[in-house]
Amino acid sequence: MEHEFIKLEHIDTTIAAKNFSVLLNDNKTYFLNGSWGSGKTDFLEEVKKNSPKKLITIDFWRLTDTRSTIEIAFSKLHPLLYWAIRVGVVLLVAVSILMTNLVDIGLSNYFGGSKPLILKLGGVVALIVAVWQVFKKKSDEFYCFLLSNSLKFPKFSKVLIIDDFDRMSEKQQEESYKLFSLVNGKLPIVFVGDITKVHKSDDNYLSKIIDRQVELPFDLHPTKIWNNYFSVLEDKFNIGLSNDFKKRVSSDQKNLRDREHFNDYVNQEFFRRGKFGRVQVEQQLLVIYAYLFYPELYNNIIEGVSITIKDSEETVFQSVTKKGLTIKEQLSKIQRFEILGYPFCFNRNPQGYQVYEVSSNRTEDELDILFDNMSEDLVKELVESDKLTDFYQYLNTQYQTFSENQQNQLFEIAIKESLKLKNSPSMNFIIQERFSELYYSVNGEETDLMDLDGEEFNAKRIERIEAIFEPLGYDQSQIIYILEKHNVLSFPELGKSYTNLIITPETILKYKRKDFILLTYLHCENLSRQFINWDRNIWECIDLFDNREFLSFWRFQSIITNNLDIKDFDIKDFDIIPEDKRYTIWIGRYLSKFPDDYIDFRESVISKIKPILEKMEKEGFIFTEKIDERHKR
Repeated sequence: MEHEFIKLEHIDTTIAAKNFSVLLNDNKTYFLNGSWGSGKTDFLEEVKKNSPKKLITIDFWRLTDTRSTIEIAFSKLHPLLYWAIRVGVVLLVAVSILMTNLVDIGLSNYFGGSKPLILKLGGVVALIVAVWQVFKKKSDEFYCFLLSNSLKFPKFSKVLIIDDFDRMSEKQQEESYKLFSLVNGKLPIVFVGDITKVHKSDDNYLSKIIDRQVELPFDLHPTKIWNNYFSVLEDKFNIGLSNDFKKRVSSDQKNLRDREHFNDYVNQEFFRRGKFGRVQVEQQLLVIYAYLFYPELYNNIIEGVSITIKDSEETVFQSVTKKGLTIKEQLSKIQRFEILGYPFCFNRNPQGYQVYEVSSNRTEDELDILFDNMSEDLVKELVESDKLTDFYQYLNTQYQTFSENQQNQLFEIAIKESLKLKNSPSMNFIIQERFSELYYSVNGEETDLMDLDGEEFNAKRIERIEAIFEPLGYDQSQIIYILEKHNVLSFPELGKSYTNLIITPETILKYKRKDFILLTYLHCENLSRQFINWDRNIWECIDLFDNREFLSFWRFQSIITNNLDIKDFDIKDFDIIPEDKRYTIWIGRYLSKFPDDYIDFRESVISKIKPILEKMEKEGFIFTEKIDERHKR
C-alpha cells in the first residue's frame, strides 16, 4: 500500500537561500533564528548549494570531544594543516625515541651524520609536547595564534556555522563566545538556533555580538506549512476540514519536524492499518494530533474519561474567530456529539480511533492459519482479545481482504458469543463492519440510503438489518440487543424504526430479551425515563423480567448502577452482575442543566419495584439507596 501514502513535498527555499548567501559575502556575524525542527538545517543545505563560499558547520551540542572549542574550530576550518601538525609531531617524537640507544632498531643508520641533529630536534619536540599535554587545558595559545593568523589570507572563503547554539550548555556557549571574539570580522559567522532559548539573552549579550538576526523564509513558517498540508489532506481524502481544526493546529506553531511526525501517523493509521473509509477523517486526525501533542487529553478520551471545559477555559468569540476552538474543546465535542451514518463516529466507536503503537509478537502466517481454520482457538481469541493484541490489529487491518465466506463466519460467531453475554473490541469491529454495508450497498448495487427521509429511511434500514439476521433465526429483541450493544443503532434510533411494536404482558413473553424490547417501545412512545406517565401495562411487563433483565433495564433508565460503572452508564457492562452483587438505587437526582431542580424517584419508581428488590435481596443482592448530588449547587 506504499503508493497510497501521503508524501510530503520538498519546500523550495532557493530564492531565500540565494539572498542569504549574498549576505555571507560580508565578514559579519548572523543569527539564523528558528525553533528546533523548523527546517534550519535543510535551509542551510540549500544555502550551501547557492553560495560560492564553503560552509563549515560545527555542532558542539552533539560533539563528545574533549578538545577545546578553539582547537575544534581550527580543525574544521583547516583540516589539512591541523592533521599535518598532529602527524608531524607524532612522527618526530616516534623517530627520536626509536633512534635512542635504548630503542635503537637501526633507524639512525639512514640519517648518517644528521643523527645528532635529528635526536636533538626530536627531543625538543618531545619535551614541548609533554609540557603542552600538561598545560593544554589552561591555554589554547598555540591554536589561537594559528587560527588568528590563518584568517588573514585574502583568499580565505569559508563561513563558520555554529549549529544548535540554543541547545548547548551555558559553558559551551561561553566557549563559543571566546571563539567569536577571536575570529570576529575575519570571516562570516552564523549562529543557528532559537534566540529565545540562548542563556545570555537576559542581559542582551547577543545584541552586542550579532550584526543581523535572520528569520527563516515564510515558506517554512508553521502557518504556511500546515495550510499547504491541509490542502494535501483534503485532496487525498476528498473532504473539507473544519476551520476549527485548521486554525487551531496552525496557531499551535508546530514546525516541519512536527508535521513530518504527524504525517507518519496519518499514513500508519489510514493506510497501513486500513482505517481509511472506516473512520470519520477529521475526528481521526484530531485524535492523532492529541496523541502526539496532548497525550494527557488523548489518554482521557481513549479511557472514556469525560473532558470537561471550565468556564475559564471556554474560548471567547474573538478567540474562536482567530484560532478556532481549542483542542480540548474539540475533543470534548467528539466525545459528546454523535454523527449518524457510516463510518462510525468517535462517540460510537472510540476504540476504532485509537493510535496503535505495540509491536506484534506473532507472524502473519500464524494469524492467517488461525482465521482460515475458524477453530475454537479463534473463538477464544475473538472473545478475549483487547485492542492492543496482535489478533485485534490483524483483524482490523486485514478484514477487507477476507473472503465473503470468512466474513460471514466471523459475523455469525461474533453474534453467537455476544448473545452469551460476552463482548470484546474484536466482536464490536466485526459486527460494526457488517452493518456498515447498510449505508452504501444493497445486493451489491450502490445505493445512498442517506438520501431517504424520515420514516422511509428508518423502514429501509430496519428492512436491511432484519434481512441480514433472517437466516440466523433470532427474534426482534435479540436483534435490538445486538444493535444497541455494539453501537450500530441507539435506542432513540431504534424507537423511530420499530414503530409498530405491541407490548403487553402476554406478548412480551415470546421475546428472549424482554428488557430490550420494552426499552425500544418506551423510546418509540417517547416514554423513556418519564416514569409518572407509565401505565399499568408497562409495570406488569417489568414484573416478568428475570434478575439480569431487571437490572439491565433499570441501568438504562439510570435508576440502578453498580461499582463497575465508570460514569452514569457504561454500555459494555449492562449484562455483568458483579460477584458481590452490590448495587446503588438512586432515589433522587439533581439535574445538571437545572441545578435547583430535584427529582424524587421514591414514589414514581422505587415504591413500585420494591417487591422485586426485596425478593432479590433474599437471593444475595445488596441495594443501597442514595441521592445523586453530583450537580447539586
